[in-house]
Amino acid sequence: MHDVIDQALTDHNVNAVVDLLTQLEGSDIHYAVKRIIATTDEKEDLLENALSWANHDAPAVRHLACALLPEVYEYDRNNVTAALRALAADVEWGVRDAAGRACGTVLTRDFPHMINDLYDFRTDPSPHVRRAVPVAAMTAGRKKRLDWGEPLLKLIEPLLADRDSVVRKSLGPGAIANGLLCDHPDIAFEYLVKWSTQTDEQVLWNVAMAFSGSGAPPLVKKALIVLRRLSLDGRRYVWRAVASAMWKLGRKRPEIVRPELSRWLEDPRRVEVARAALKYL
Repeated sequence: MHDVIDQALTDHNVNAVVDLLTQLEGSDIHYAVKRIIATTDEKEDLLENALSWANHDAPAVRHLACALLPEVYEYDRNNVTAALRALAADVEWGVRDAAGRACGTVLTRDFPHMINDLYDFRTDPSPHVRRAVPVAAMTAGRKKRLDWGEPLLKLIEPLLADRDSVVRKSLGPGAIANGLLCDHPDIAFEYLVKWSTQTDEQVLWNVAMAFSGSGAPPLVKKALIVLRRLSLDGRRYVWRAVASAMWKLGRKRPEIVRPELSRWLEDPRRVEVARAALKYL
């Protein structure tokens, strides 16, 4: 199939490539993206095609548009951002996810402009568009730019109280737990401590779940300070999140977490949390 794509582009028949992609997915899309970028001389043509394909009937072509739009963001920021926003709310999960990651790619290339665009995504009626914000923050966070850590945390901060499952699953246990806490551990932990003093149960759920991923084991002793306090919250929604974080953290650092849970078993205020966590350890 790669040979067919190459031949179509050699013949300057980009539409033939698009027609092929209506029946394909995966590696062929990624290959087509690289070849289209390499063989398109005029950025204006690439911009026109990317914006057009963002509205194509075939999901594979819209997926292709997600990968191309970051390449032309600087030439038409408003229309490219609008296209990415629409794609983030696409009916196909794969397209939505690709759009979120594309927003992150743009963020890494033009941080000042794109972060301002993403501020507006946070209040979109579609939870899928709002979800694109933590996905983009996680993508940009991987660059480990020290000056980006705090702005990315402030970017996602207003979404901590968002109760929609689409958003929350991508936030505490996603973008923070496996992203920002890994790539910006010091400033991320500071913000988690600050957020842990709030009373909103969704915010506290996100804080607890932030210690359920790959960023928590190196910070286990500090993480326990926060989780110890949250374990006293009487709301089931919060303490169940603490229990989930504890058993996941316990699988990575059992020598520290198991003794902590044993102490909780002797504490009437925390015994339910400890029992829930120990079921999985």
